[in-house]
Amino acid sequence: MNTPKTPTCILFDEDGNFLKFGYDAVMTYTRLTRRNQAKKLYLFDNFKMELYGKVLHRDSLMTAKSGKKLRAIKVFSESLKFMKDHALEMIGKHTSGVTYSASDVTWVLTVPAIWSAAAKQFMREAAIEAGLVTKAEPERLIVVLEPEAASVWCKQLPKEGFMEGDHAETMTIEQAPGTQYIVVDCGGGTIDITVHEVGEGGCLKEMHRVSGNSLGGQTVDKNFKSFLREIFSGKVFDEFEENYPSEMKRLMYDFSICKRYDGEVLVQCPYNLQQLARKVRDIDDYFSGNSDADWEDGSILLSGEKLRALHEDSIRGIETQMEGTLKNPTLKIRYILLVGGFALSPYVNSFVKEKFGGKYKVLCPVDAAAAVMKGAVIFGMKPNVVESRI
Repeated sequence: MNTPKTPTCILFDEDGNFLKFGYDAVMTYTRLTRRNQAKKLYLFDNFKMELYGKVLHRDSLMTAKSGKKLRAIKVFSESLKFMKDHALEMIGKHTSGVTYSASDVTWVLTVPAIWSAAAKQFMREAAIEAGLVTKAEPERLIVVLEPEAASVWCKQLPKEGFMEGDHAETMTIEQAPGTQYIVVDCGGGTIDITVHEVGEGGCLKEMHRVSGNSLGGQTVDKNFKSFLREIFSGKVFDEFEENYPSEMKRLMYDFSICKRYDGEVLVQCPYNLQQLARKVRDIDDYFSGNSDADWEDGSILLSGEKLRALHEDSIRGIETQMEGTLKNPTLKIRYILLVGGFALSPYVNSFVKEKFGGKYKVLCPVDAAAAVMKGAVIFGMKPNVVESRI
């Protein structure tokens, strides 16, 4: 699949040795599932959220898809090691044969704002174990809060950097000292919020303590899975999810594209889900009398009302977090910046504009999904860009 982001999936062999990362991990696991060999392996999927709301230490264990357990520090450090090695390999291909090592690089690691200090320290330890930095040179690792990184990117964007019609002014935000704005980072796992004021020279001051929750875009995905389980029955859907992980990954990718549209959408139904369902009864019977979805020649036609309902938990979570911040009487916020891949959802975008757009100017960068990553690069070059925090 040609996507800008790699899924957070990692595969280890039966002895706990690293095998594959990303889509390669899912595809390898699927092939071995067909040969009935996957139960020996360790596949971890969307494991980043394991650090939210939990107290992890070096001996904490995580449960793989097979039910086997592996040390959490191993899962995270091997993921970082893969990305480090891949980055250095890519750099080497574009530097005329000059070889760079991890010690030549300043590494920037972005984390959700709502992670605890212990979770951030856990990531530092994982980075050391992965070989990004050594204990002797901790300054080469910068841990950045994701909404802060997005803020640093957005403040220097020209009006062309935002969705058409969002921003009509010729000046960038950083060219207007005293401007206050709230960043709402709508990611897959979390909704993170921070408030900044532009200081002289473009530096930033934090005006409100960061906040957030775990109701990001993956909450919509979970609701969609629950809906499919209701349609096809738990027995059919659970068997499909367990035995055909690559098709499951493709299904959720297709659904992620659908989340960028409003109104009714068509979601391609995976071949093996159809086959398993047909063993029980005719496929049309599953949708008989269902006003939320219909069967249409190998695809599930999802009504616009149902797609909106699947977003409801996340939208209420965004509303609660924003209202909690905006009620601070000392703030003089001018802009609301919507960033993160989930910000591209028309349901999220339109809700924030309808609810808050009368009082604040709501802006969404064209490249909202990459705002954190691009801001992290600027952070690496200007690590003191946020000059004060609460």
